[in-house]
Amino acid sequence: MTQLALLAYFALFLILLKTCSIKLSRIWFFPLFAIYVGLILATLLAIFLNGADSSLSENDAFLSIMVDALNPLNGRGKVMYGGYFGLIVGYLILNFVTRRKSLPLFLDISVICTSLLFAIWRINCFLSGCCFGMPTKILGISFPNSSHAFRYLEGTDLVVGKSTVPLLPTQLISCAGDFAIFLFLLILFLKRKTTYPYFYLFAHALLYGIGRFTIEFFRIDPREFWGLLSMSQWISLVLIAAALVFFIKNRKEIAESFRNPATNRRDVS
Repeated sequence: MTQLALLAYFALFLILLKTCSIKLSRIWFFPLFAIYVGLILATLLAIFLNGADSSLSENDAFLSIMVDALNPLNGRGKVMYGGYFGLIVGYLILNFVTRRKSLPLFLDISVICTSLLFAIWRINCFLSGCCFGMPTKILGISFPNSSHAFRYLEGTDLVVGKSTVPLLPTQLISCAGDFAIFLFLLILFLKRKTTYPYFYLFAHALLYGIGRFTIEFFRIDPREFWGLLSMSQWISLVLIAAALVFFIKNRKEIAESFRNPATNRRDVS
């Protein structure tokens, strides 16, 4: 599922670029590089925030960790927000090195593809039994003894026999939310409702931030907490705040872009 998620991101990115009449011969590797940077940051964030939960041992030296993170298929855990920001960093690096002026378009397309990537990735979370939710008698799912949920909850009253008690499938809820965001942004993009620079980037930040902040309250898997909120919730609040500032500050221009989408132009040089 991990490979499928990455392949879907890469293929969709190129398809959406093609709909903007952009020649792919010189930039087809852009999403590959961004994916690579995203995997590195996702791995590093998992290692340094989750410690032993991400296969970090006391004997791991800093240099060996950094070298290991350069291998995207290292088998270590990943933090999705690390991948989220890693993709953005990847395009920032590429645009700086190549001196292109297409950063708004690349980031807008990237977050649409990221929504699909996250949706598929959450299925992977469900299959492995990580990122699980609280016990529930409604629509709960029991995870077997081969799952992360069973290993983490083993020895507690949430494990009965060779499986956990029914747990809320927060992975599938997140998957549905990410896929809904994907469809919403994709339809807007394909219908050219607006091409205002960074609109899709901040729309995704707002929608994903709200969804991620909410679902975190229903999870009981091991995560990094800063006070009363998880690390992901604090990051979500930052994304929500940044998106609100963007939309409030540019509300007139954004509204005009929706009223007259034909007058919008993308800088794709």
